[in-house]
Amino acid sequence: MGRKKALTKQDVLDVTGEVLQAEGLHGVHFKKIADLLEVGRSTLYEYFKNKDELLLAYMKNMMKEMNDKVDRIPSDDPPNHKLFQLLQIILEHAQIYQIDKMIQDLQSSDKNAAIYYKNELDVDLMKTYDLMMNWISDAKETGIWNENTDSGLIGDLIFHSILFPNRKRLGVDELASQLFGMIEHGVADKPGQ
Repeated sequence: MGRKKALTKQDVLDVTGEVLQAEGLHGVHFKKIADLLEVGRSTLYEYFKNKDELLLAYMKNMMKEMNDKVDRIPSDDPPNHKLFQLLQIILEHAQIYQIDKMIQDLQSSDKNAAIYYKNELDVDLMKTYDLMMNWISDAKETGIWNENTDSGLIGDLIFHSILFPNRKRLGVDELASQLFGMIEHGVADKPGQ
């Protein structure tokens, strides 16, 4: 198993994400991750005491990454530009939804940790949701978007876009562009038809 570089916790989390994406929660096993990293299984136990701890760490890492990207959206951008960037970030981090469902399935010996991370995830997602709703209101107040369209409906389209099955087929950028174009301009070929 001659690994050439030192293994980091982030290496383990990255491979965990790849396995989750390819095979889902039940595909994550220390043996598989160790094989992909070209290390012994015992090496993984230096970082995580079990699969549940690994999954919880992965979820926390994913949420932090998403929050950091949201925090980097320029505050002086027009609200519709902020919302487009948020949509892209949400689509890039669609595994957040999968992770939320995973936490419910964890057969952890540390139920308190699972509950803690579930609560953390909910707080972070609500913070992002509230920010999105503020930007939708700003887009309406500044006249960029129509006042008559329900803000909750717009928010649902953006926030729940992670559930759209075409995400994988179209890719994040294309889905974000098409969905946002529909939100901002509708789907009619010519206005008024």
